[in-house]
Amino acid sequence: MIKLLKALHFIGIVMLLVGIFLYWQTDVAQLVSGMLVVASLIGVGTLIMSPLPVALVFEWARNQPTSDKPKE
Repeated sequence: MIKLLKALHFIGIVMLLVGIFLYWQTDVAQLVSGMLVVASLIGVGTLIMSPLPVALVFEWARNQPTSDKPKE
């Protein structure tokens, strides 16, 4: 599961960078269809890459040793 999320995270970063590049370096964002492409790339890219940190925290928490003794 983590491997899939890492792959999606990488794809999301690439989509985000392509959207930012199109916004800054080209005139595509001046047209309405270009605005849609740039906004979609940036939005979907950030949406795809967001679950990985949460999954890593859950995996880290699952791997922590458990203790039955209460701390005093």
